[in-house]
Amino acid sequence: MAIVWRESSVVEEELKLPAGWRFDPTDEELVQFYLSKKVGSEPLPAKVLKEIDAHHFYQHHPKNLVHDSERPLQDYFLIHGDEFFHGKIDKVKLVGEGNVGSWRSLGKEEEVVDENRNVIAFKIHSTFFSSKSKRTHWKMQLYRLPASNNLEDSGREEWVVARIRGAQEF
Repeated sequence: MAIVWRESSVVEEELKLPAGWRFDPTDEELVQFYLSKKVGSEPLPAKVLKEIDAHHFYQHHPKNLVHDSERPLQDYFLIHGDEFFHGKIDKVKLVGEGNVGSWRSLGKEEEVVDENRNVIAFKIHSTFFSSKSKRTHWKMQLYRLPASNNLEDSGREEWVVARIRGAQEF
């Protein structure tokens, strides 16, 4: 069973995947087959990304978001209403109003390009810090479509994709 987050509730949906199948998309695949389709209200090829509202996503420690994943230290999310959709980059994004920790952005946005070198998305890297400002092993990449693909009058929904990965504490 996979857990799909929708606003404040959790809905269980069963995935029918072949034995041995692992979801490990490239940046280009993640953008073209999941983010672009979700923003355009098109059907996704598989229900493998958890949907969650940005407010709820940023209330939880990453270990509580990925705890039910088939790979316990990695998961993917479609986040609705994240400010990164509009290109707003918070250098520090508080989690749980700061009493849980914070995501801290590292560097600048990177371009995600297709096979023809066209920019199809942007991504930013973040590291999770505990409430005591200690760097943790949790890493996140957030992906957004370029502004030209995010036209507000087009009726498209505000979604970004997050890839969260963890390792042993250090």
